[in-house]
Amino acid sequence: MDFFAAQQQALTRSRWLVAGFALCVIGVIASAFTVAVLLKPVLFGSDATSVALHGAAAPWWDLQLLGWVAATVGGTITLGSAYKQVRLAGGGSVVARDLGGRPVSPGTTEPLERRLLNVVEEMAIASGVPVPEVWLLEDEPGINAFAAGTDPANAVIGVTRGCLERLTRAELQGVVAHEFSHILNGDMRLNQRLIGWVFGLIMVATAGRLILESLRHVRVRSSRDSRGAGGLVLALLVTGLALWLIGSLGTLFARLLQAAVSRQREFLADAAAVQFTREPSGIAGALKKIGGHSSHGVLQNAQAGEARHLFFASSDFLRLGLATHPPLPERIRRLEPSWNGVMIQPLREAAAAEVVRPPRPSAPALPSLVQSLGFTERIDPAVGALVREFLQTEQKRIASRAEAKALLFGLLIGRDETACQGVLARLVEQGGDTLKEQALDWSRRLRGLRSMEKLALLDLALPWLRHLGREQARECIELTRAFIAADGQLDAFEFMLQKVIERQVAVGAGLRTAVPVRHASLRQVHAEAATLLQAFAQVSGRPEALSAAAAEFQEHTGQPLPPAPPQLLPLAEIMAALEELEASTPMVKSALLRLGARIALHDGRFNDEEVELLCATAAALGTPIPPLARVIR
Repeated sequence: MDFFAAQQQALTRSRWLVAGFALCVIGVIASAFTVAVLLKPVLFGSDATSVALHGAAAPWWDLQLLGWVAATVGGTITLGSAYKQVRLAGGGSVVARDLGGRPVSPGTTEPLERRLLNVVEEMAIASGVPVPEVWLLEDEPGINAFAAGTDPANAVIGVTRGCLERLTRAELQGVVAHEFSHILNGDMRLNQRLIGWVFGLIMVATAGRLILESLRHVRVRSSRDSRGAGGLVLALLVTGLALWLIGSLGTLFARLLQAAVSRQREFLADAAAVQFTREPSGIAGALKKIGGHSSHGVLQNAQAGEARHLFFASSDFLRLGLATHPPLPERIRRLEPSWNGVMIQPLREAAAAEVVRPPRPSAPALPSLVQSLGFTERIDPAVGALVREFLQTEQKRIASRAEAKALLFGLLIGRDETACQGVLARLVEQGGDTLKEQALDWSRRLRGLRSMEKLALLDLALPWLRHLGREQARECIELTRAFIAADGQLDAFEFMLQKVIERQVAVGAGLRTAVPVRHASLRQVHAEAATLLQAFAQVSGRPEALSAAAAEFQEHTGQPLPPAPPQLLPLAEIMAALEELEASTPMVKSALLRLGARIALHDGRFNDEEVELLCATAAALGTPIPPLARVIR
């Protein structure tokens, strides 16, 4: 399964769903207009002259009434949707908070929470996705989970208390892998957008319900007021009922929209989870326990209806063709064809912490690796487990926000402490001598680690760094740039760090948003693509390596790939090219990464600088790729 292709399909599906949402709005407006025409004689009296001139059909050509209905109902839906979309731009944490969740601290020592974080970290390292925030729905006893966010940089993974307590580690890993597939396949952003549309469509029903509820507090104080007050109450009652009935149709449309998005994607996510974990019994066991649990995956929070398409399993009992998820037995049989149909009664004791030694993964042949950069088969949580286990064995752990900052600056100091003295002075101004000493200590402890291990450490620090707040995040990014500029030159590792930090921390802290898609083909950005590929050739030290990508580049763009210039490309030129390339479709980004990997592999091997530049490119484009090295230590 190619997750770049899946992202492209999600982008196409999103455009179709915009059209579907527009049709839903038109349907609600048409229904509202029909009700308004029928109620107009009751509320305002009939126009006898109009009926005499035009007959009974005259009311249906009331353009003024249609305009009022369209403006009121359509405006309510559109404004409600826009409000929700703006609010959700803050990332997945907004959804998790609305669902009653609380963030799990990256430094937690509670055994079940620690086990959950370990599983998420292993999956993140193995997939190349920055470690997302983890949220716990504390008051939900059912077994369920979700992924939410507008970008991998502000993604969250959420699980219910029942999921945490009643699943074994293998089952929990299957559920987490399922949610990671939604992040990798581009489903998460579409799901987030769908929440806004659903909120808009149910706004009319909500308005009607509020009007009806307000009537409980209406009191007529005297007989003199009774006639006028009675008329007002009747008008409110009729209006409230009409809005509620019309809004119920909008709610039905919203349910249909959710169901249209979700069902087939759940099968794909189940299949991807099996590819990640290499163990169908894990995710199948989780599904059996959902079927055997008294509350299944149903959530108690009232906000769950808007987000029902996000969850691992159906979050309510709705059926009749409007379910967002396929039936549990059908999902289980696709994973285990010989299943006997018996669900599992989940016991709390089954979630006791297990000690798991993951198998050592084997390294794939490098040429096949280039062709499979975006394939889910390459993702193996055992890689993440081995990297994390090695780092913990070497006592390289991040236990606080201050330590995460110290690690970041320690990565940037590198071997040349003298070149960074001026920036270290600025570090003292912001964080005191303690932060400076911690950064220098990390710099010394990191020597000898491979790029993949350093990048994994940075990934483990990102959940802490995303909690810096806007001003602290801005200061952190500025200091990062100062460290990189301190020695007057830029190597591939520094470039990679800069792109990871500027994208992940800036998007996570709300300093910037993901760039919308503008370029649908490599032909539209051939100049920027050529600049990036020339940079790969220069980093490899072999200008002739460009020939490895020349044929495919010309096939995609219709232009020859120009040779690499003798002098190093200016950093500003490379950065500008990446900023433009970020606005490309997933398939264009896939082609760029594949061409870059071809150049790097021109001599049949990857060196650290080539790996770092490829990871930096992926980070700058907002497109995670699994680690290129598979054998750890």
